[in-house]
Amino acid sequence: MERRLLQQLTASELEQYQQELGAACERHAEWLARLNRTLICHSQPDPDDLAKTPHRHCRFGRWYYGVDNPVLNSNSHFIRIGDVHEMMHSVASKILSKSLEEEPITTREYDQLAQLALQLREATDDLRDEMQGDRALNAKVLGAIFENAREGVIITDTSGTIISVNRAFENVTGFGADEIIGKSPNILYSGRHDDEFYRKMWQCIESEGTWSGEIWNRRKDGKEYLEWLSISSITNNEGDKTHYIGIFSDITSEKESIERIQYLAHYDQLTDLPNRVLFQDRLKQALAKARRDGSEVAVLFMDLDGFKEVNDSVGHSIGDALLQQVAKRLLSHTRESDTVSRFGGDEFILLLTSFSGKNGVAGVAGKILEEIDQPFEVEGHTLHVTTSIGISLFPADGDDCDTLLKRADIAMYQAKRNGKNQFRYFLSDIAPEGL
Repeated sequence: MERRLLQQLTASELEQYQQELGAACERHAEWLARLNRTLICHSQPDPDDLAKTPHRHCRFGRWYYGVDNPVLNSNSHFIRIGDVHEMMHSVASKILSKSLEEEPITTREYDQLAQLALQLREATDDLRDEMQGDRALNAKVLGAIFENAREGVIITDTSGTIISVNRAFENVTGFGADEIIGKSPNILYSGRHDDEFYRKMWQCIESEGTWSGEIWNRRKDGKEYLEWLSISSITNNEGDKTHYIGIFSDITSEKESIERIQYLAHYDQLTDLPNRVLFQDRLKQALAKARRDGSEVAVLFMDLDGFKEVNDSVGHSIGDALLQQVAKRLLSHTRESDTVSRFGGDEFILLLTSFSGKNGVAGVAGKILEEIDQPFEVEGHTLHVTTSIGISLFPADGDDCDTLLKRADIAMYQAKRNGKNQFRYFLSDIAPEGL
C-alpha cells in the first residue's frame, strides 16, 4: 500500500511545501487575471507568455520545476499538475498569438483554456488534500505549522465547539480568536448549502475519517467566499475520536478568474450580449434541431446607419453608450427563445427559431426598424440612427452557419443600397456568384 506524503515528509518539509504550493496557486491566479486583462484590453502580452516553453517562465512553473524532492517528484498529483500546467500555457500562448494577429478565436480554444484551469485547480486541490488530510497531521498541526501555515486552521472538540484557530483563519474570516473560540463553526455558514450537503459531508468524515471539497462560507463582514476545505478526525492511541481539524484555502479569486475566462469566451464586453462565438454555437444547435423537426431558422444581420457620424461628432464613449442602448432595445423587442448578438462595431445579429413564415420574420424586422428609428438620449445628447437589416432563411437560403451569415450580410448591403432604414431578404439572382 502506497504511503501517504505525511508519512514520508518531515514536519519542516511539509511546512515548506504547503506554503510553496499555496503561494504558487496565488501567483497563478494573478497570471489568470493578467491574461484576462490582456484579452479584454487587447494589450500587448507578456513576452514570457509567448515564449517557446511559456510554462517554465511563469512563477508557478519556476516553483514547480524547482522542486527537487523525490517524494513529490514521483507523486501522481504532482506529476499531473505539471502536465496540465504545460498544456494550459500552450493553449494560452496560442490564443494570445491569435489575438495579436486579430484572428478569430474559437469556442473550443476558449473552453479548453477554462477546462484546463479547472483541471489545474483540481490537481492542486488533490495535492493539498494529500498534504492536509492525513490523521498524522494532528501531531504536526499543533506545532509551528499551526501558527505559520498560509492555510486557515480550525480545531474543534468532538461536540463541534471551536477550541483553537490560527492567524490565517482570522485573516480570511475576519473573526478574531477571542470572538470564535467556544462557538460552533455554524457561525461561518453561508446558507448556500442544504442540510443534505452537510449530512453527506459528516457521513464521510465519520466513515472514512476525512472529507475534502469546495464549500461556501461567510466572513464576519457578511461577504461570502469559496474555500477548499479538508476536515479530518483525530483519534487517540485507543482509537477514540478526540478532535476535528479543518484546514482551508480561500480560492474565491481563482474561481472568479476561471469564470471570467468562460465569460470572455462567449459574451461581448460592451453590451453583455452573446458574441460571435456563442452566436455561431447557438445557430449550429438551432439548425440541428430544425433539420430534425422540419422547421425554419432566420438570421437577421443588422448594421446601424449613421453610427460613424455619431462617433465622429460626439466621440467614441458616447458611441459606446449608444450601442448599449441599442442592445437593450433589441432585447426588449425579442423573445427569450431568440438570440441577440453583437458581432463587433455596430453590427448586431438576431437568430429567430419560432416564427410564422416570412410574414413572421417581417413583423420582427419591422418592429426593430421602428424601435431603432426612435431618438436616443445619451448623456445629454439626442442622437438619431437607423438600421439596415438583411435576412437569410434556413433551409431556403443555406444549410450551414457560414452560408446563412454571408447571405444575410449580402442582403443587409442590398438594404443599404436601396436607401437604408429597411430590411431585405437574400435574393440569389443579384448575389455575387457562388453565394
